[in-house]
Amino acid sequence: MEPTVIRWAIFGGYFLLMLVIGEVAARRKVRSLDDYLLAGRQHGVWITAGSLAATAIGAGSTLGAAGIAYYVGLSAGWYLWSAGVGLLLLGLTLGPVLRQRAVYTVPEFIARRYGPTAGRLATVLALVGLVLFLGAQLLALGTVVAQMTGWSVQMGTVLAGLVVIVYSVRGGIWAVHWTDNVQLAWIVFGLLVLAVVGLRSVGGLAALDGPPAARGFEELGPVWLNPLTRRPVSGWDVFALGSTVVAWVIMSTTWHVTMQSTVQRVLATRDPATARRACGVAALVLVPLGALVALAGMVTRRLYPGLAPTGTVEQIRALPALVEGLLDPVLGGVVLAALAAVVMSTCDSVLLGAATVVIRDLAVGWGRNDLQGLRRSRGLTAVLGGIAVGCALVLPGLVRTLEMIAAVYCVSLFVPMLLGVYWRRATRQGAIASMVTGGLAGLLWRGLEMEALTGVHMLTVALPASLVAGLVGSLGGDRRSSRGLQGGTDGGDDPFRRPTGDSGLLRRVPLAGHGGRRQGVRVAGRDVILV
Repeated sequence: MEPTVIRWAIFGGYFLLMLVIGEVAARRKVRSLDDYLLAGRQHGVWITAGSLAATAIGAGSTLGAAGIAYYVGLSAGWYLWSAGVGLLLLGLTLGPVLRQRAVYTVPEFIARRYGPTAGRLATVLALVGLVLFLGAQLLALGTVVAQMTGWSVQMGTVLAGLVVIVYSVRGGIWAVHWTDNVQLAWIVFGLLVLAVVGLRSVGGLAALDGPPAARGFEELGPVWLNPLTRRPVSGWDVFALGSTVVAWVIMSTTWHVTMQSTVQRVLATRDPATARRACGVAALVLVPLGALVALAGMVTRRLYPGLAPTGTVEQIRALPALVEGLLDPVLGGVVLAALAAVVMSTCDSVLLGAATVVIRDLAVGWGRNDLQGLRRSRGLTAVLGGIAVGCALVLPGLVRTLEMIAAVYCVSLFVPMLLGVYWRRATRQGAIASMVTGGLAGLLWRGLEMEALTGVHMLTVALPASLVAGLVGSLGGDRRSSRGLQGGTDGGDDPFRRPTGDSGLLRRVPLAGHGGRRQGVRVAGRDVILV
């Protein structure tokens, strides 16, 4: 049988499995909008941890990180290690807080804390970031499909995008969590196979000490090099990327605290303690996987030093080339399907996260917990998926796109969320100033090519700028806009609701002993003070 036919069969079977899981989830688990968006808030540690880890292992942390390891070596593992840092901090800080307050989305939290104006700005930033992020993931997924089928990347993107859209639309977060855990097991197997077979092919770890020159960098000789500065480095130096490591930690920390696709997993847990433990387990899973991805990229540099440049800082063809060159058709098909699983596990989470933001924060009346609300939500999810597929066809390099999204969306929302929980004096003016300043600072720093001039990454500039703006804006703003999580000062409906039955709504209650001046919410029969 032809290798292409074998891979087609494996890939088709994998896609079919994802569709079946989505349909089973739709028929057995999804009875209301709460089930569709948050699984009735009943998921435990292991299913949540698996979904968190699979969501963190996306196209950037596999195809992109291995492509950077192709040039710089082991230091590229920080793309996943930093994700572990982000998940650990989420579990220790804002994750349990958000679960305790039973919100649905990150913009909803911003709106409750600072008012509708800040909430609307957060909603716009979230939607732009989520749709562009989904487009970047679909582009990488199309690259894997093209490698397996011989189609163009554009055709592969459309095909894979349709599969993700269908099972996400049908099964909601139940389908996303189930498929994520299947995909995680597939990912771990695929990366282990690549690392073991690859190291045997080159003669072990010692052979990676000095790689051959890669095309486009022949003048540097057989050395590892930082792809951003073009300076030679040691392949085993875990900090060889320099300030980029700091930037990736900033990106992942802010990413996993603010990205709806990650936060939604925490919000679907049974209670804050479950959310905390799930984040810790997921962070531990990512440590060995980061090393495996980097080793795979290093092996590819040794075996295939002449890969054509992709026009970006990463060699995105590295992992597919390693699979194509080393593995037989059956095992190669399984591993390529694992690479597709890597990306699909992130795509479905981001798609549902974007739909949740629209349903809860934009579409007034669509958040009703009935069959009509469920049907509308499924239709909206399909529309957003189609928009993201269109974006995937015009996006630039993968890692640079993700860094831009992190600056405009994740950094911009991280500071208002952090200050909103831990600083009583944070105000609406400070939150808005922080959101606007963080994104603009990052974009200007990169747009004016200050990274190349100074060696300082855009995210290392964007986060302090956002923090300073938030502090100054709050200290100089109207203290009356520092509202804790009380009702909006701009008017509108009471945002406090109680999680009862399928409604998932909160009820605001006055707290005794505080003279009626402080408010709180009653969650699971307990009064929670909100400053």
